[in-house]
Amino acid sequence: MATTTKLPVKKAAAVKAPAKRVAKPKQPRKKQTGQPPKRFWIGVAILLALALLVFYVEYFVVKPKPVWPEGHTIYGVDVSHYQKEVAWTKVRESEITFAFVKATEGVTLKDKKFKENWSGATEAGIIRGAYHFYLPYLDPIKQAKNFTATVQLQSGDLPPVLDVEVRGRKPVAQLRKDLKVWLDHVENTYGTKPIIYTGYHFYKDYLEGHFDSYPLWIAHYEVPKLHIERTNTRKLTFWQHTDNGSIGGIETSVDCNVFYGSMRDLKSVCIP
Repeated sequence: MATTTKLPVKKAAAVKAPAKRVAKPKQPRKKQTGQPPKRFWIGVAILLALALLVFYVEYFVVKPKPVWPEGHTIYGVDVSHYQKEVAWTKVRESEITFAFVKATEGVTLKDKKFKENWSGATEAGIIRGAYHFYLPYLDPIKQAKNFTATVQLQSGDLPPVLDVEVRGRKPVAQLRKDLKVWLDHVENTYGTKPIIYTGYHFYKDYLEGHFDSYPLWIAHYEVPKLHIERTNTRKLTFWQHTDNGSIGGIETSVDCNVFYGSMRDLKSVCIP
């Protein structure tokens, strides 16, 4: 009798149920402490460091003193609105004895800091003088009147100053005539001979031998000694030895000058 062979029955693979995701416990939020952020303290530290640096430089670093030419003991400056605000008391503490202040230029211009500097210098006990910047292409009488209408000189002030640095296109002979017109008008107004300011080369080229009876104020830089000698006929009075001086009370660079003579000599130059 025949037998029947049974095939093995395959068991179906068990289907796994998807695993449940377990939610992570939420981290508690950090409580704000109310303290400033870290960059705030960095900024404070930087500001504090800068303040300490300024304090150190101001009080502990030895600042270079202005170098004055040898053989001179009477020092001065000349200023205009380019020097901005001038602390005249501090200027006086820097051994400054005299100061020239720009008053006018041309026929109409008046230096906007003239009144402030004019009164500030005398209040600080500095001997003061005023100057006019001359423009050769404008009428010399009108320029002189611009100056005399602006500047009220008093006893003890330095004589008025004619600042001539530009020749212009006029012949040299005409330039000299015009300068003499300005000088005469101003001298008649104040009753004192004006000072002439100019550069060394300008003096040598155009003025030497023609105006030597006037007190001369010569600008000549980066030389140990002015290359002009004072003589019986040449009234060399002031030397502007630098236009890049550093003086306490003046934030910008400033022109520095020396006087040829003693304090008594300087007072003798002033208006009686």
